[in-house]
Formats: sequence, structure tokens, C-alpha cells
Amino acid sequence: MPTRRLMTRGLYNARDLGGLPTRDGKVTRFGVFVRSEAPVGLPREDIQYLKDYGVTASMDFRSTGEMEARPSDLRDVMPYYPKPLFNEAAIIGGKKPPMPKQLSWGEQYVSMAEDSRQWAVDVLNIAAQCPGALLYHCTTGKDRTGLMTCYLLSIAGVERVDIAADYCVSQIFLEPVYEKIRSGKMHLGPAMDGPDKKRPLMDESFFQTPATAMLTLIDELTARYGGVVEYLKTIGVTEKTMQAIREKFVEEP
Repeated sequence: MPTRRLMTRGLYNARDLGGLPTRDGKVTRFGVFVRSEAPVGLPREDIQYLKDYGVTASMDFRSTGEMEARPSDLRDVMPYYPKPLFNEAAIIGGKKPPMPKQLSWGEQYVSMAEDSRQWAVDVLNIAAQCPGALLYHCTTGKDRTGLMTCYLLSIAGVERVDIAADYCVSQIFLEPVYEKIRSGKMHLGPAMDGPDKKRPLMDESFFQTPATAMLTLIDELTARYGGVVEYLKTIGVTEKTMQAIREKFVEEP
């Protein structure tokens, strides 16, 4: 049965993008795109649940170091697409930190979008072609995953306030994961942990998902390009790709 939040024991932030209204009076379809935190350490029944739900492939936005530190449980049981957003070698080398010390998430998301244009083209092409439900994720399922979600929902025609509202939910669902990170029970890889695992680039703002952050991303792309969809066209996402996403992701209510 379709549900907004997937009922698993090992994933706290696994959510179907279905059920959201679009500007033209339609609704996003369940069973097409599922956003999540990293599927790591899942009990066997969770993997079977995801398969039974219709998940046929997964896409991983984490850095190579994050993937090596905590390999995805789905990589050997279904088609798996590792598509890192960050260049970890540059991060570790100090050329480009993954985030400022005092986070302004809205500005960070704009920077992420502008610095990952080819990544956006690649992951949206995969999303357009994937049969069944695609589960995509980063580590916590809020930032890199949130960027992908913004693109998918914008292509579908979902209003900016509904995109921001979906983004905000992560802060509630992820609290058990955040406690593991705060306590040091969950390691995120060398780029985020730092050489001594004291996480110098992370403070409490890391755990926040304010609506203003997602709204800033959408509004800034609108100011620069005329909208999120127009931005995607500018960077090379084709109308064919976006139409393929709409055809399988949007339906009559």
C-alpha cells in the first residue's frame, strides 16, 4: 500500500514523493521516487520490504569515502548507481570544504546546485529511465537528497511551499540518526569526520532543515534563471528527460 513514510525498522527518513499537489491540478504518483538516508545496517526484512514496495534501484549521492566507510545494503541486491555530489579529494585537500563553519543552508544549497551541474544532468537522466521505484539517498537524506528532491518536484510542477514543507520533515524524522552522529556512534567518512573524527566542519546547524533554506534555493534559482526548471534546462537537462519524469511521476488525482 502506498504511504508517504515507509515503515521500516532501520530507516527513519525514507519517504515516498507521491501525494503532493501540482500547479495544474494533478498529483505526484506514489511508487516512483523514494528519498531516504543511507540504507546501511538494515535488517533483512527491511530490504525485503523495500523490494515488495516496488523499489527496483538505488542511487547513492555520498562521497567515495562515505560509501567505503558505510557501504549501502542495496548495492548488491538491485541496480546501484553511485553518483557522488562532492569531490572528496578536493574536500580533504582543503580546496573546497563541504560546508562553511557557520552554516547558511540556503546559500550552501545554491552553491551546491551551481557546482554540480553535470551531476544534476546525470542523476535526472537515471531517474527518467529507471523502471519501478528509485530510492535515492545521501547520508542523512536531507541536503544532497533534498537538492534532488527539489529538482524532481519542480519538474512535476509542485509549488515551492510544498517542496519546502517536504524538506522540513527531515528534521523530525532524523533525530535518532542525529543522536548517533552527535555521540560518535556513526562515522561519516574522512571528509566530514576529519582526521581525528572530531568533525571540525560540523556544528548544531548541521542538524537543521529550516524552510527558509529550501525557499532560498528555489528563489535564488528563480532570480537567476527564471525558475528551477529553467535552471535545469540551462545546465543541459533536456525536455525529453523532464517529460519522461513527468509522465511516470504525475497523474490525475
